[in-house]
Amino acid sequence: MRKLLLAVLVILALPVESFAGAWTLPKRRLWLKSAIFYQASDRRFCTEQDALSLAFRDAGCTAAGHRAPFDPFIGGESRALAIFTEAAYGATGWLDVGVQIPFYSLQFTNLANPRRPRSNSIGDVRFFTKLRLLQQPFVASLTAGAKSPTGKFTVDAEAVNVSEGQWDFDVIGEVSKSLWPLRGYVSLGVGYRMRTDNDAFEHTMGDELMLLVEAGYEPVSRVMIKGALDWLRGRHPQIKATKATLLERRELVTITPGLIYKPNDEFNLEAAVRFSISGQDFPDGPQFTGGLSYSFSFH
Repeated sequence: MRKLLLAVLVILALPVESFAGAWTLPKRRLWLKSAIFYQASDRRFCTEQDALSLAFRDAGCTAAGHRAPFDPFIGGESRALAIFTEAAYGATGWLDVGVQIPFYSLQFTNLANPRRPRSNSIGDVRFFTKLRLLQQPFVASLTAGAKSPTGKFTVDAEAVNVSEGQWDFDVIGEVSKSLWPLRGYVSLGVGYRMRTDNDAFEHTMGDELMLLVEAGYEPVSRVMIKGALDWLRGRHPQIKATKATLLERRELVTITPGLIYKPNDEFNLEAAVRFSISGQDFPDGPQFTGGLSYSFSFH
């Protein structure tokens, strides 16, 4: 159960920064965003380990990636609500620095404990630096991020965790291209997440690869439609004591259609739905997001 709840947190933390593409902010410009996330699911993606268990095979886990209930005997439902507060600052015009602070309200119930209370707390804080490397013929940037174990971490497997409890380090390379005179853009990002050891776990968690393909188009003034394909693939974890490799591996592929409305040059209003296409060891089901961002210059 604890691993599944941690997987929910990974979904919540997939974006390190939310402004589009490889572009950086103008010098001395501050970008602020508040976003909300919600997912409710009673199903998950099976792992290779599940497919070897007779009980899980009877529940639908005949192969890795199949969708099945959380538990073949007592079921379960995950409800995740998160609010993200983000800030980024254009230090030079080609270098941004930023921070993301999450607040989680999580609940996991099943037939054995249908009244388990929600867990509410600040999660792990993320810091990032984004460096623009190229302006023409396309924009290219490199983002380095770190997730600090600042949130509340609970070892009890029956409790809902609001932190993974270890340092993670991300490196993400992005290239983006404006489609002008068409009012749109395309972007591609590839990243690697190094996950450090957590003393509370008996397993060494596997590092993760990330891929993001994104495109946006403005059909009418101040309204943009956008779509994104996210892919996250984790390496197999290992048992610390024996260094044996486990079959359980995290993977998730999602597509996200979204809509952005820009009432003026400073504000953005956005809404999106992330649909799970395939995966392993992650909750299934759509994820709903909404956000408000504001930027202004100190000139």
